Amino acid sequence: MLKLTRALEDYLEAIYILNLKDENVRITDISTFLKISKPSANRAVKSLCLHNLLIHEKYGKISLTKKGIEIAKEIYYRHETLCKFFTETLKIDKSTAESDACKIEHVISTETLNKLVEYSKKHC
Repeated sequence: MLKLTRALEDYLEAIYILNLKDENVRITDISTFLKISKPSANRAVKSLCLHNLLIHEKYGKISLTKKGIEIAKEIYYRHETLCKFFTETLKIDKSTAESDACKIEHVISTETLNKLVEYSKKHC
């Protein structure tokens, strides 16, 4: 499987989330969403295009490829699962849960995440 940096995973997840809201995702949308500069967003988009995870029309919209959607969905699932566990099971405030989930989603193993889901189903 393709190994992306944490930062590139964050970009991919952001594009996925933005794409759920609007099909016309652009560099400006990404930079606003992630609170980063447009040149930084542009560099990340170029890198993700090189990995065949995105298609970027010059000065236009950014689309996830089939492979990009698969990976982005998995990242988003890990994030949402962790957030839900932190807020609903551990009663952590939403802001802290979001922040912690964003950090942990990049390193948690599939086995641990599956056990966490299993635990949640039994105890919630």
